[in-house]
Amino acid sequence: MDIQEVKYIPSSVLANKAGYDFLSELHFDLLNSKAQTILISFDRCREFDANLAAVLGAILDDITEYGHNILLSRPISAGVRRFLARNKFLKAFNIDTSNEDRENFIEYKRFNIDQAEEFKSYIHSDLIQKQRFPHCTDRAKEKIIESIYEIFANAVSHGNSKAVYCSGEVHPRKGKTMLDITFINLGTTVINNVNTYLQKRNQSQLAPCAALKWAFEEGNTTKPIPGGLGLSILEEFIEMNEGTIQMVSGNAMLEIENGNSKDTLLEKSFSGTIVNVEFNCSDTKLYSLIDEQVDLGNLF
Repeated sequence: MDIQEVKYIPSSVLANKAGYDFLSELHFDLLNSKAQTILISFDRCREFDANLAAVLGAILDDITEYGHNILLSRPISAGVRRFLARNKFLKAFNIDTSNEDRENFIEYKRFNIDQAEEFKSYIHSDLIQKQRFPHCTDRAKEKIIESIYEIFANAVSHGNSKAVYCSGEVHPRKGKTMLDITFINLGTTVINNVNTYLQKRNQSQLAPCAALKWAFEEGNTTKPIPGGLGLSILEEFIEMNEGTIQMVSGNAMLEIENGNSKDTLLEKSFSGTIVNVEFNCSDTKLYSLIDEQVDLGNLF
């Protein structure tokens, strides 16, 4: 197979503005490429957040559906190769590896819109049941699964998303052990959905970052049924747990940490929605629902 174009993954791709800018630009460039066969090369890459494998995989699958042949190079960096092998991302793109680690990595997966039950099972087994996941009662775990499931349901409800992709990893940050999981779909952006919903109700349009904040407010939803997006519950838990949430959609990026939010505009608009949730595994509190009357830890 003749390679007609090579796209290089840069030296560092992390879950920050620079990383999301690169992934947005890569998707745009690949969509507009005239090449039939494209090689995605990791030769220059020395650092790649394993949870962002979900974003890269979604982009590459999308390009394939437009008729391009996509090849992936085996990473030269042992660290990058190890991370992307352990979460089975490389295996998904037919690169043989021997490294697997079920406890410190959340497997790279694609869920089609008719695989709701498989998605719920994955969240339970690959995330909630991790030894390092914050301590929760069974009912609190169910509430968190329901909240995360709303991310999937929201992608499905608008009809433009064919699949939801996930992957994650355990890593140190600021002296803590954190567990990241990323969800991505390439459907209509949150900004578009929110403003279309508000326009139909003769309400004022929101700026990009304000539209993302709207999605986190309790009770807000663009779905044609009562109830919120589930993000308010997840935000509440993450605040108590001292974790973080990122949402990237269109040209907006919202980061929520310690009850504070930070707005950022990307250089290139992302054609879809990324939700990255970072749980604090160093948290020793026990979480329960208020009516459980558990004496330890915070209640929500």
